[in-house]
Amino acid sequence: MSKPSVFLALLAACMAGLGGVGGLAGLGGLAAEALSQEADSPDALRQDLDSLDIEADEPSITVIEVSRVAALDSLLSRSLYDTEIRLLPGEYHLAPRMDIDSTCGNCDDPDNSVPMTYGLWIRGERVSIVGPKDRSAVIFTHSGYGLYFNGCADCEIKRLSVTGGERDVDGRATDAAIVVKAGSLRVAECRIFDNIGDSTLVATNVVGIMGICGREGAQLSIEGSEIMRNSWDGIALYRDASAFIERNLIDGVDKSRGGEVGGGRGVGIGVTWNATADIRDNLIKRYWKGIGIFVDGWGYVRENVIEDIVTWGIAYWDADKGKPVGIFEGNVIYNTGACGASIACANTGGSELDCRFVGNVLVKCAQDPRYDDPDYYCHQTALALEAVPEGFTVADNLFYDNRRATEDLPDRDLKKKDFVKKLRPMCARLSKSATRRQSDFAREFCGR
Repeated sequence: MSKPSVFLALLAACMAGLGGVGGLAGLGGLAAEALSQEADSPDALRQDLDSLDIEADEPSITVIEVSRVAALDSLLSRSLYDTEIRLLPGEYHLAPRMDIDSTCGNCDDPDNSVPMTYGLWIRGERVSIVGPKDRSAVIFTHSGYGLYFNGCADCEIKRLSVTGGERDVDGRATDAAIVVKAGSLRVAECRIFDNIGDSTLVATNVVGIMGICGREGAQLSIEGSEIMRNSWDGIALYRDASAFIERNLIDGVDKSRGGEVGGGRGVGIGVTWNATADIRDNLIKRYWKGIGIFVDGWGYVRENVIEDIVTWGIAYWDADKGKPVGIFEGNVIYNTGACGASIACANTGGSELDCRFVGNVLVKCAQDPRYDDPDYYCHQTALALEAVPEGFTVADNLFYDNRRATEDLPDRDLKKKDFVKKLRPMCARLSKSATRRQSDFAREFCGR
């Protein structure tokens, strides 16, 4: 199957789960039979369809305004269907509840239960939680799994601010402001910020609190949101999760790393185990690491800006056991401490999908001498080709003003005059993106 077919199929599956694709199923068996038969003319086909007398049966939506946390908590204490909850401006402080996660999201063996806490457990079908346009409804989750969408199909949160998470004691818990499992969720125009947790606990566990975590059976669409200053990954997708990620600002702010406690620890966007993602038109900045496709993950990574990163910008890594699929096109990687991008994969599950690293821009990469030893992350150069699988294409990338640890590493940099000329098409595309044109790179090299 070709790359476009695979990813269109993936997105179609996601959209079906999110209620965005009706298909022929809504016509019923009779309609499908009518469409499958040959008609003498377009008019005859139209008459056949008209004779079916199909009625759209849209479910009615119950709209409920909420201004107090007790009312919100009571409302979501059970499964809801066809319900829109409109949160009025104000602060909503949740009381954490203890529970057991039946599986371990990021363990080698997922069949392990993990103790955790959650703020709200949202379940049912077609449940929306919507805040004011200025996102002045602020939910303080005070828990590990803040808003826990487990068993919620075709659900949505929009224009909410989510903050104040607390790190769970067990380091295996996939703590995040929003955790999604066994369902579909659209996250739109939200602000997910300052989920840090207790400094002692975070330092002990290393793992902190993520912005959004997709778990088993999660289908996510994450659009136009700000995911800022959280103490672990901005967005993480684990086993059997899929996501469409577009037009988001993912900003660690503090650029924390290792044992430091603050925002920006972890990966801006991580796709691991067998998760799948279409990642486009995002700005990822001030993080420990940029965008990673790991183990058996599938990632279509296109037209993102990744900048001001402590270590690497993009990593494609099989972890010595997987066959990942990675397509990286038209991204900007700017100002990284370690290598700009690392390709480290002995085998690929996607050679027939034309896996590639093509048309990317790498500027001021490998700047921090502390990572010159390749045993840290990668060979200290703009594009570290550690292990390139057969069929993986590397072509038409632009390089400028990069550093390399040793003279025997490749120097692909262009002279400034040539680089500026070849950069013009990229600058034109950046100018059309409300998200990426706010980047430091656009201001520095495209006059924005």
